[in-house]
Amino acid sequence: MIGTRLQRYIFMKALSALSLVLGVFIITILLVDVVEQMRTVGGDIDLPPSVAVQLAAMKLPGIVEQTFPFAILVAAMITYNQLNKTSELAVIRATGQSAWQFLAPVVVLAVMLGFFAMAVLNPMGAALSERFESTRADLLEEGGKRVERARTDIWLRQGSDNGQMVIHAASVDESGRVFSDVKFLEEDRVFDGVRATNQFRFARRIDAETARISDGFWQLENIIENTPGRDPVRMASLAIETDLDPNKLLSRFTSPDTVGFWRLPQFISQTNRAGLDSSRFTMRLFGLTALPVLYTAMALIGALVCLRLSRLGGTSQLIAVGSLAAIGLFFITQVASSLGSSGAVPPAIAAWSPALCALFISLTIIAYQEDG
Repeated sequence: MIGTRLQRYIFMKALSALSLVLGVFIITILLVDVVEQMRTVGGDIDLPPSVAVQLAAMKLPGIVEQTFPFAILVAAMITYNQLNKTSELAVIRATGQSAWQFLAPVVVLAVMLGFFAMAVLNPMGAALSERFESTRADLLEEGGKRVERARTDIWLRQGSDNGQMVIHAASVDESGRVFSDVKFLEEDRVFDGVRATNQFRFARRIDAETARISDGFWQLENIIENTPGRDPVRMASLAIETDLDPNKLLSRFTSPDTVGFWRLPQFISQTNRAGLDSSRFTMRLFGLTALPVLYTAMALIGALVCLRLSRLGGTSQLIAVGSLAAIGLFFITQVASSLGSSGAVPPAIAAWSPALCALFISLTIIAYQEDG
């Protein structure tokens, strides 16, 4: 699709524009995020600027991934606006080149960028996001601040009218339902005759190697039960009733943004087998696969508003309209993503519909304007 010298020329101009736009975005994001880390983390501990830069760099891939649609939009605008102002676009048309031929380079660049964001940048951002949370927690703890980590040093509580149970776990797996090195501290409510009081007495402590929550029960394995006045009792397994919602625990301990593209299919399969709601993760997977189409639509919108000959005027108004259309597409994509994550709309439809609609509308307008 970009085999001719002319197409390679346009491709290189688009790549240069994209590099410029991404460079500006990255520098701006880094500066803002460094200031944010100095304000938040630096407000609790003595944070050196070099460490603040490291923290900001860990968040950078995930934030840059979100700016890619606008980067390819602006790059397409810059490329074809320059070609238009220097009359190169008029010369290209005069040689008999169709719009499909001189738009192919930016389409190829958008598709390449989409696959790069899906297969490389997203897994990198997910891994660095987890590392950021861990490093930030380590820094705060070293500075004397108590931090509850997302997947380690976990405290939970469940209760009923007759008692309560405090649960501490050393860690939890990605699914948010299998806990390791768990301690259950059970307390019974004290009654004054038949009247319940606000006081509790220690009833028992249970230490378990692992605890799995499912179907309204904690399934404990390799446990030691300690009850006041009795010898410790070892058991291979034990079930304890719970009112904790596994789906809420999954939402608390695992965010779709922390699971990379290549790990999402297996994670979704495991979540479904556990009987938990995986809509958010399925939506994330389909949303990533739709990135090449979304980026292509953004690139065509950016190019479309700059194809009008500069001598006819109105280019600034068209660029403003194109920018508003791109912002509208991004907003609609986010709304559709929320609907897909909640299960109100099938994730595949929610992820692909906005991108495909924008792409087909752009292609239709180009065909009408260029080919009549």
